[in-house]
Amino acid sequence: MSYILRATNENIQPTPVGFYNFHTSPDEALQYRLHLRVLPDENGILIVNASSVLRLNQTGTYFAWQMMQNKTEEEIIQAAVKRYKAEESTIRADVQNFVDEIKFIITNPDQAPVFTDSGFDNLSSDLGTKLPMWVNLCLTQRFSMGEVGKEMTELSTEQWRTLIQKTFNAGIPQIIFFGGEPTLRSDLLDLLGFAEELGLVTGLVTASARLWQDHAYLEELITNGLDHLVLEFDPEKNIPVAELETIFSQDLFTCVRFPVHSWSQLFEWAMSLKNHGANALSLYATELESHDVASHLIHQLENKEIVIEYDLPSPLNADAPAEKSKLFSPELEDHENEMYYSVLPDGSVCGQETPQIRLGNLLNAAWEQILLKNSPLSENK
Repeated sequence: MSYILRATNENIQPTPVGFYNFHTSPDEALQYRLHLRVLPDENGILIVNASSVLRLNQTGTYFAWQMMQNKTEEEIIQAAVKRYKAEESTIRADVQNFVDEIKFIITNPDQAPVFTDSGFDNLSSDLGTKLPMWVNLCLTQRFSMGEVGKEMTELSTEQWRTLIQKTFNAGIPQIIFFGGEPTLRSDLLDLLGFAEELGLVTGLVTASARLWQDHAYLEELITNGLDHLVLEFDPEKNIPVAELETIFSQDLFTCVRFPVHSWSQLFEWAMSLKNHGANALSLYATELESHDVASHLIHQLENKEIVIEYDLPSPLNADAPAEKSKLFSPELEDHENEMYYSVLPDGSVCGQETPQIRLGNLLNAAWEQILLKNSPLSENK
């Protein structure tokens, strides 16, 4: 926004804290639905079509809240003029920018799930709440259908539905399904559909070739609400990048994540992923000796304006729970201050980077209780 509007506390009533829903009327040409979470500091989180997340400042939150009350654009403008004691031309431009941003997301569904270029103040962890922007749900620690006796007890479909409902009730806007290999769960489509009905943004971390080999299955995932994909894809396996075009051609934000070894020369290969349609890339050093190679590759790709994703959950291996070699470099400093959480196959909660430390079990408690109990950990990663 060209202006960050504020009014003194004595002049305005605060935007009511809570969770709000909106759906366009059936006769509207452009159909969409919105879910708004108003935080205690009057900033907000807006979910558009269960596919993209806008982080809003106080002014943007007020505009969104007015939309939840079925106000027309003109009514929002007049209410904001009165609220902020500002020029009508300024307010009119701000409201128009806000509406245009939503329409852009609706008409361009292949967007990153956290859409930060909102025209409003971008917020990171400073949201006036201890609740995270997303949580990871580890459906299984199995990597093959025949594995038995190695994984921890897995929750039933109904139990996972309960935990997804708790996540929605807490106001957490996004979940990411991972494993092991989450596509081994026969109820993955059901869980995606349930999250979609609630209005949650859903992602999937998978290495399954089924996604590019079985077009019908890929379509089912998308139809049931999958919005973004993290595809584990190893260049050492020499699978042609062109095989992934089936995925890249969908309205599905796709990030390809791959390992980097000390001997890797992957710039041209990574560029081919982008040229074939990948929306973003993510990479990790497989050993200490490959950190410099990975860091150099990141700089090369960012110089080509390729989106590099960080802070993604890595598959948990029941036999080797040690984390992948972490890449320490100055460019990652901005990504080290947030705390992300995972729910393990038995319902227990841990930090994304510390699966060995259990913070509680979501079957027996709410997110607020678990995070409040472990607030020192949530503040000091």
